[in-house]
Amino acid sequence: MLKRIASKPFALFKSTLALFAFVLQPVAANACTSFVLSTVDNIRMYGRTMEFGKQIPTKIGLIPRGYKFQSKINDEIGFSWTGKIAVIGASIFDSPAMVDGMNEYGLSGGALYFPGFAGYKNPSRSEEERAKEINQVDFLVWMLSTFKTVEEIKINLDKVSLVGTYYANMDEIPPLHYTLHDAAGFSIVIEPVDGEIKVYDNPYTVLTNSPDFEWHTQNIRNYLFLSPFNIGTTTIMGQELEPFGQGSGLLGIPGDPTPPSRFIRALGLISTIDASELNKNRLVTMEHVLNNFDIPKGFVRPAISPTEQEQEANDYTQWSAIADIENKIYYIKTYENTTLHGVSFDDFDVTSGQLQFVNLPSPKPTQPLLPPMQ
Repeated sequence: MLKRIASKPFALFKSTLALFAFVLQPVAANACTSFVLSTVDNIRMYGRTMEFGKQIPTKIGLIPRGYKFQSKINDEIGFSWTGKIAVIGASIFDSPAMVDGMNEYGLSGGALYFPGFAGYKNPSRSEEERAKEINQVDFLVWMLSTFKTVEEIKINLDKVSLVGTYYANMDEIPPLHYTLHDAAGFSIVIEPVDGEIKVYDNPYTVLTNSPDFEWHTQNIRNYLFLSPFNIGTTTIMGQELEPFGQGSGLLGIPGDPTPPSRFIRALGLISTIDASELNKNRLVTMEHVLNNFDIPKGFVRPAISPTEQEQEANDYTQWSAIADIENKIYYIKTYENTTLHGVSFDDFDVTSGQLQFVNLPSPKPTQPLLPPMQ
């Protein structure tokens, strides 16, 4: 049974109307999927896809130890801290804010969209209380730059107060929940619900989007019949019938891009991976699994009229990332360039105190297999 640890209820700001309006408002499409693969000797790889309807400017952020962070609560200064641990990850809008990453102890994780269910505590009017408040976009990088394990995160969550704030770059209050995995193999999910922080141990390692994590774990029971083994010949009314082809044991596994279906599909894939193949080449196996969640442009579209669709961005896989927790290498590939590119902690000075950015792989033309004839 999943262990659920919930903090004491936060005192909500007296004007809760804004919070409820945020929870119920329509949101952009999103379809992020994350999971961990483990070899038989417990070497782990974490991966996730990043889907969104709007283009999210992203670079690889290289954050050294000693970097000084400052979280903004709307137009006010909130929680400030100095990072103790170097971090590599996906930074958005040329800022230290990360939606995915890994630190030098292997702690890895991401922020995934959580529309319709995220319910943050509102910012306080008290300057003293605001000094403890951290916004939802900075929350992930605080954890990655401060802690080595998910257990450390769980026992230190009361050091900050997670609040929902307007994020001008996205023109919204981003609804997020978080997945974290450490080098020892422990995983947690953190979700802001009704002004509380809920923390769940996650033995499945999978996280997608809404509904909440507890709902997804109950939904697994609807798919207990699935098996990687093909169904044999069956006799019905005296007639012997055989399946049409391979994969009959997995007949019924959901293939659509909704969050509940992606959760089940990811769980089915990572729980049936051939361990011997995974041991041979972890990165290749990880990429094959991750590719199952690619969304090309046009496959997922907003629920609006055809005329409006021409002006509205469609959901697609902007980039995918893999964290090699054993070797501390962070890989990323983009929609336009599907070759993985890696960055390690040996590639920059982790003690410099200076934040660095690296551009994502640029598009490149396909190279011919054979050179042109002379």
